[in-house]
Amino acid sequence: MKQNKSKKAAAAQPPKRVSRKDLKRRRIIKRLLSFFALIAVIATAFYFAMEMLFVVKEINVSGSNIFTAEEITGFIAIPEEENIFRTDAEEIENRIEEEFTYIESAKVIKRLPERIEIIITDSTESYYTVQEDIYKIYSQNFKYLRNSSEPPVGTIWIDTDISDEEKMSTVKQLVELFRKYEMTEVTKISCSEDNVIGAVYADRFEIDFGTMLDIDYKIKMCRKVLEEKIDTEEKGTIDATAGGEIVYKRQ
Repeated sequence: MKQNKSKKAAAAQPPKRVSRKDLKRRRIIKRLLSFFALIAVIATAFYFAMEMLFVVKEINVSGSNIFTAEEITGFIAIPEEENIFRTDAEEIENRIEEEFTYIESAKVIKRLPERIEIIITDSTESYYTVQEDIYKIYSQNFKYLRNSSEPPVGTIWIDTDISDEEKMSTVKQLVELFRKYEMTEVTKISCSEDNVIGAVYADRFEIDFGTMLDIDYKIKMCRKVLEEKIDTEEKGTIDATAGGEIVYKRQ
């Protein structure tokens, strides 16, 4: 009897009261779970939206007068319905420039949501070197293009070791300065073993610049002499080694 009474008394006791601290903790946990569930739903929806909406449906190619758009798009072969964000623009650019000898550069631009633009710059035969009677032809940015048994028309002879980075840095500086001062009829640029530089202009004038010291001023003064002091049919040599004094001698 006493045992039954003790069980009834225990059953009659009120449930243990939950503290405010525990209630607050439970509310925080519930909110966090709801928040993470919402994030998961949003992430899933975003993923499927990206997969379904941002797919490549159009590829436009422009800029080339050598290759057709079909040749370029056929080569890169972007899979049908590929996600535009997964398309590696830099990798496509590199592949095009390596595969097509006469493409100087390719720029890939993603136009959301579904279009890719490829802007091509063609290579132009601009320079050549001579090695054992073989003419090696290069583009405007000194990309090797082809060999030839004779020099191409309208190009500049680079008379130096084109594999020498220091000499080629000098050549490129000269090219930029000739462009700056509109000396468009340069037909030869030379850089000797001891870094003495020179040029041939219009196949009629041999120019000796000496070193690169004050080269900007030397080329500027050469341009002035060619424009103002020399008749169009003359031939001769121009000594620009002193910089401040340009000496012209007729042949």
